[in-house]
Amino acid sequence: MLAISKALLAWACRLGTLALLAAGLLALDAERHPASAQTNGTGTGVCTSATSCTVTGTSNTGAPFNASYNPLTMSGTFTLDSQAAQSFTVVQTSATTFTGTSAVGTVNCTAVTSTTFSCVELTTVSSSSSQSSSTQAAIRGSEAGATRAQVNSSFDIITSRITNYSRDIAVSLGTGGQQSQAPGYYRGISAGTADLKWGFWADSSGSYLNDSSPIAKFNGYGLTELAGVDYNLDSKWLFGFNAGYVRTDVRIAAIAGNRVEQGPQLGPYLSYIASSHVSADLLFNYSRLSNVAAGFPSFDSDRYAGAGNVNFFYNVSGFALTGFMGYTYAIESPSSAAPGLIGGVPTFIHYGAVKVGGEAAYPMGSFEPYVPLTVEYETTQTHDGTGRGVVVVGAGARYRFSDTIKGGIELTSDEARSHSTNVVGAANLRISF
Repeated sequence: MLAISKALLAWACRLGTLALLAAGLLALDAERHPASAQTNGTGTGVCTSATSCTVTGTSNTGAPFNASYNPLTMSGTFTLDSQAAQSFTVVQTSATTFTGTSAVGTVNCTAVTSTTFSCVELTTVSSSSSQSSSTQAAIRGSEAGATRAQVNSSFDIITSRITNYSRDIAVSLGTGGQQSQAPGYYRGISAGTADLKWGFWADSSGSYLNDSSPIAKFNGYGLTELAGVDYNLDSKWLFGFNAGYVRTDVRIAAIAGNRVEQGPQLGPYLSYIASSHVSADLLFNYSRLSNVAAGFPSFDSDRYAGAGNVNFFYNVSGFALTGFMGYTYAIESPSSAAPGLIGGVPTFIHYGAVKVGGEAAYPMGSFEPYVPLTVEYETTQTHDGTGRGVVVVGAGARYRFSDTIKGGIELTSDEARSHSTNVVGAANLRISF
């Protein structure tokens, strides 16, 4: 009986090791090779009791895995590349072979020695390839949509703060650089308080995001919380720095779960007031973001984004008109922990757009309602099933509480972009000192 027990325990160890190796290779194939293909690999394991076995292995792609297994229940869990644990079941087909099966495929394993085993993938579940392909497209699409939403939200906030303040400075100079007493503008300069060189601003915005395309199909929300400080040099240069937090949280139909991308961002900005009618600005932001999608391992990404704009200011029949044209570009790089299903390194996400627009404001003392309008065209390829062109319209109002405090609210909405809805509400405050 003792000999039989030892023999059973030895085979339990073998089966446990086989099962874990099969599951590890199966997961590797599902994530990095969605279509059917043969994948070979080896692993070693040991059983410390009749109910507890552990195994470590490496596939021929170099991906390590670690796992635990209960040979009595014929089930266990494994982790591949330090990713989330998943489950599998096994069925013994002979004294030295068995079949391991999960939701994404089937493999056969054969013992080479008492502790070393070889596994080969046999088939992929009938709908796995198409499901993996559609899931990959949906995840990638939501990535591209989140990048576009976060970059646009951040730069719209910063450019609005820059342009509004630069206009106040520019218009206050009047014709030929003379200070103007025009109501509704930067009275700090017009009143002769040239010592108000510094400014602090804060902006909070929230957005509703919806993608109805058959490729990505997601909906959720975004948050952008930014603050900045800048310095006005001789009413010609504005040097500033911003920092804050961005987040998008969307539910993706293809995975029946949410994808969250969030993290801090920061960067400098610069504006040059060329005259009472023209200014130009440059912006740069760096973001360090965490990415989590239901059913997939989390990973980090680095985003670098820049923008340049030329602005024009005119007053016509009591209206304060502002126009601009510019270009925005961003590149996002996932870390090596990003699973193959959603790209991974060295796959990058690119977003670029040409923008032309402006606003018509009507200053009434300290109160200034306005209507913004922007036309955008995305120069990079879209991956979320939406169109490249969009018209952004909205309404807003600014109010000057004193010579040093000014606040505002704004609501905008994307129009004419196919399969896309993006409604943004924002509030801001600026303090000069």
